Amino acid sequence: MPEVENEPTRPNDASARIKNFTYAALAAQGGCFTLVIIFAALLLGLWLDAQFGQRGPFTIGLLLMSVPLSLFVMVRLALRSIAQIQPPAAPKSTTNTQEVDR
Repeated sequence: MPEVENEPTRPNDASARIKNFTYAALAAQGGCFTLVIIFAALLLGLWLDAQFGQRGPFTIGLLLMSVPLSLFVMVRLALRSIAQIQPPAAPKSTTNTQEVDR
């Protein structure tokens, strides 16, 4: 019976599931930071409007400034997460790749 060489190995289902949960957690972390930034801008804006007797300019201004800030934070989190991902190890070849002398 001939042996089958270099048969592709199927990834472990448990390790794939753990990686998927890790990616979902990273996405959730970005979403949570976005909510925290927006709510902080809202509360700070409402407080500043109350302190200065205004009806909305601080709240609207801080909410508008919180959008690029939250996008920046999400991109930084994504880049940091991508840098931590390790690529799978290359499969070891069982064939001999020596050069033939001519």
